[in-house]
Amino acid sequence: MAQRIVVEKPGTRVFVTRFDAQQRAQHILLIVSFFVLAITGLPLKYSDWGISAWWMGVWHGVDNVRAVHHYAAWLMIATCAYHVMYVLVSRPFSTAMLPRVSDFRDFVQDLKHTFRLSKEPPQYDRFSYRNKAAYWLVYPGAAVMIITGLILLYPTQATTRLPGWTLPLALMIHSDAAILATGWVICVHMYFAHFSRHSFPFDKSVLTGKVPLERYREEFPREYARIVATEKLPSLPVGGPAVAGPTESSPDEQASPEESLPGDEAAVDEGE
Repeated sequence: MAQRIVVEKPGTRVFVTRFDAQQRAQHILLIVSFFVLAITGLPLKYSDWGISAWWMGVWHGVDNVRAVHHYAAWLMIATCAYHVMYVLVSRPFSTAMLPRVSDFRDFVQDLKHTFRLSKEPPQYDRFSYRNKAAYWLVYPGAAVMIITGLILLYPTQATTRLPGWTLPLALMIHSDAAILATGWVICVHMYFAHFSRHSFPFDKSVLTGKVPLERYREEFPREYARIVATEKLPSLPVGGPAVAGPTESSPDEQASPEESLPGDEAAVDEGE
């Protein structure tokens, strides 16, 4: 994912590319499939509620709601499968999302800073421990939902190989895990991704893939320092926006191996 700096016009705002086009497309497909699964799955779980009956009427019946739920499920399965293949075939293999000892230190420092036990906030690298937790939790969550969902979708085939009590167990796990996942996305992920002071009211990087360099200084100071050092960008004044100057980066200058591993680099671009 590493790319060179592109600063063609001095005086323009500098952006850091965090996500490439394929990553953004995968994220959007996951958002769409999750949202559709939530708005069709909840009325199926709580079918005796009045609002569920009204919502199913909007969709012209429970059969349509169930069909759309199944289509969205297949979209999520395809998206997850594509992402796994994307990760496996990407070269160089990105290590940016791998958990590290520094993530635990950042977690402890974040707790200290949150509870006013320290004035220093954690110094995050390209991805914080929150980013990594949100990413890795998708794997077991998706696996549970896909396995139990397939059992419910194909009950006859499932019960020829599994005991009969598997069906009610799968239904309980599937519906309760869906409630947990929906609540976590709304209450936790949405807050840290879009409602925090760095990105409120909406993090545009999910669509553009780019983040202003000044936000990097505040949110990911370790990678910001590496970008400034390796790409010969002027350090930002306090409170000032990132503006590209007429400097040129040296092709022979590399980041230290302790701070940057293959695939960890972010691209820096220019924008209006």
